Amino acid sequence: MRNIAIAMLLLLLLSVFLEPMVELLNLGKEKIVLGTALGNAARSAKDRSLIYESHRDLDAKVNEEKFVSYFAVAFSDALKLTWTNQGTSSRELTFTSTDGKYNDFTVTVDFVEKIHEETGQIYTKAQLKAQSEYKFQTKYLRLAENARQDVAYQLESERELTLSVKN
Repeated sequence: MRNIAIAMLLLLLLSVFLEPMVELLNLGKEKIVLGTALGNAARSAKDRSLIYESHRDLDAKVNEEKFVSYFAVAFSDALKLTWTNQGTSSRELTFTSTDGKYNDFTVTVDFVEKIHEETGQIYTKAQLKAQSEYKFQTKYLRLAENARQDVAYQLESERELTLSVKN
């Protein structure tokens, strides 16, 4: 009887120690997925939103509205999200999960147009930052989150994309 009690105690202690480790693995996976989705959506938008008339002078000017639109569609498709603030000219995009896997994402997009000192060419930098409150997947941390404990974690990823035209 004593061995059964010790085995049950060990199982309880192992689950208390292993679940946070499993949550850390899930968190690492979600960070990788978010970073990949952000980078791929930005590259997709870059390719489709450059103003081709400026290529003659080797300038990389971006149609910012097209960039934001293409980025939002690619980002929402990659993570199964819905773009909720469509039609606004804001550079702060909000996405809602369609399958309940994520909390709401907020993505800020900033553009900086610069002139290269040596060549005189125009290039554009797009700075993207995605953030969301992480939705815990293991039982104990979900219980702690529901009990209003201070366990919230901000899932963030940033990318900077330099758009240039080379001959």
